[in-house]
Amino acid sequence: MSTYVTKIFDRLDRICFARYGNSSNGIVEWVIEQNPGVELYGIVLPLGITINLPDAPKTLDAPPVLKQVFLWK
Repeated sequence: MSTYVTKIFDRLDRICFARYGNSSNGIVEWVIEQNPGVELYGIVLPLGITINLPDAPKTLDAPPVLKQVFLWK
């Protein structure tokens, strides 16, 4: 587990991408669950917030796959 202290103009999705190598597959939501209250700051995090970045879980719930619908053929 590591911690990250935010710098000016930091965003959680960019922090997750730098730490875990991606910002998809629910990793950002998982980090929010590990840091209750961080979502209250909004998209751009203020300076000096400590974010806990534990080791990534083996599996995350994959987002649902939507079926493609064609209106015209």
